[in-house]
Amino acid sequence: MFVRLAIIFCFNIFFYNISFSQSSVRVAVYGGGSLNFVFNSISDYNTGITYTNWTTIGMEVVDDPFDAFNYISWDLKVEADDADGDGFLTGSGLPVNQLPFGVIEVQATLAAGCASCNFYGSPFIALTNAPSVALVDGTNDPLCPCPPGDQLGSSLDLVSDQVSISYRCGVTTNLIAIGASADYYSDDIFFTVEMDIVP
Repeated sequence: MFVRLAIIFCFNIFFYNISFSQSSVRVAVYGGGSLNFVFNSISDYNTGITYTNWTTIGMEVVDDPFDAFNYISWDLKVEADDADGDGFLTGSGLPVNQLPFGVIEVQATLAAGCASCNFYGSPFIALTNAPSVALVDGTNDPLCPCPPGDQLGSSLDLVSDQVSISYRCGVTTNLIAIGASADYYSDDIFFTVEMDIVP
């Protein structure tokens, strides 16, 4: 008897550029967009699948001292889209199959520059549908408040400051143990860089 097991995840990865008055946040993707996890062996189900340094992004954070707001730091955050709002990865087959978002884990590591970056995860962080989870934090990258006329707070540059993103599925949460059904699951993952305002 031959049994073929397959779970396929399709992730579209999105990044946003945001402008805050004169201050701004920009990200650039240098590699690694859509991602598929294909589980087609018992070994994959047992041990999971990992994509190391799949996505490389450059980050630029600029705080203008003449901006109306005072920013003190920044964060790179990640979350799942969960378009249907059910709190699960939903399969395409009938009956409807579901998996918790936590079967997917994400990790950020240093690719270049970014000396001020603090990386979270031990070593990976489970994906959630809300709220977004911080992967990288810039509390050691002092932005403003700045007295009028002072230089910008320390900033990041798209070319010289880059972060690698790794993904894994079924490593911490064993797919056999949770009774994962063979199906096609897909979702979107959103990465955002946010600047924190002085309270």
